[in-house]
Amino acid sequence: MQNYHQMKIRILSIISVGITLGFLLGIAVVGILRAFIDGKNPGLEMGFAALVPVMGGWLIYYVVRTIR
Repeated sequence: MQNYHQMKIRILSIISVGITLGFLLGIAVVGILRAFIDGKNPGLEMGFAALVPVMGGWLIYYVVRTIR
């Protein structure tokens, strides 16, 4: 029974991390495209887009670390 709950927590954690990363990447892409459409410098949006993989790495590391 304990193993079932651990597996359930692991799956829910992986799904929540995936949803979070997908949402953040979507925001980054929309921001960059919007800056290009408006003819503005997408510097801030590019910085955010670069931070998303870093945050994703931290989230994945946290999930792996807490599950073990």
